[in-house]
Amino acid sequence: MIEFLQHCEIDRERWDGCVRSSSAATIFAEYDLLTLSCPQWSALVEDNYAAVMPLPWREKAGVKYIYNPFFHSRLGVFSSLEVDTERLDAFVRSIPRSFALVELNLNESNPAPDLSSPVQISHQISLDSPYDTLYQGFSTNHKRNIKSARASGLHGCDSVAMPDIIRLFRENRGRDTRIKMRDADYALFVQLADYAAQRGLLEVLGARDDEGHLLAGAAFLADGSRRWFWFSGRDEQFADRKAMFFIMDEYFRKHAHQPVVLDFNGSKNPNVARFYAGFGGEKYTIPTLHVVRWKWAKGVFKLYKKIKK
Repeated sequence: MIEFLQHCEIDRERWDGCVRSSSAATIFAEYDLLTLSCPQWSALVEDNYAAVMPLPWREKAGVKYIYNPFFHSRLGVFSSLEVDTERLDAFVRSIPRSFALVELNLNESNPAPDLSSPVQISHQISLDSPYDTLYQGFSTNHKRNIKSARASGLHGCDSVAMPDIIRLFRENRGRDTRIKMRDADYALFVQLADYAAQRGLLEVLGARDDEGHLLAGAAFLADGSRRWFWFSGRDEQFADRKAMFFIMDEYFRKHAHQPVVLDFNGSKNPNVARFYAGFGGEKYTIPTLHVVRWKWAKGVFKLYKKIKK
């Protein structure tokens, strides 16, 4: 039987035990990180935590909706049991009808839902090869940009404050009106990054010029054997210095021949997606759950997509 539980009813230890036993185990679905991102999150729990599904939710204009929190790559159903179409459908049917809208990234163990739901595209690459082998998989353009970056006199550093990377993002790409991030969202990321850093799961790399100016920075999150390219920012005034190519090359050099997978975390921006693809990774799809529970909510959903924050 699948039960709906309010946040205060969730058994933290059993919850994390179920998530960690799943073939799709991820820190994004663990109790503490979810609670940081969405303190009131609810959940569906099957048969005493044999399978679980987190339901982060918000309310706008009296409409409750389930959403994917910023900086959480994927959620969905987690279990040591097989999550087939029948089990996924049972969980979806168990979402209370008080939630008018559902938009949630699922995980790699979940089948694509039998709904008119889109998929997202991401790229991943195994780092369990020598650097030279990894480098050969880079596109010709990426190799050229890396050589240009190294010739421009950049210096790698790992002593970069997260607020400085956020500032680079906000003052550059973050000015794009299509990016719906508020002050509270940036503040949340600092909290999430601090949480990860305190547990030894965060790695930060930066690129500085000869004067010590930070031209770009990136945060990587360790999640089991997966490493997420989690957040980044660059100064577009110095785009010709190719600082982000420099940072990625530094990361590949540092982590080559390690049994981990670097996941670029997907992007709907074609330029960003092209940047990821150029490192030779494997393209894969992320199933998403997209449900409109109330007919009249379709218009609200379209508006929500425009103003989502």
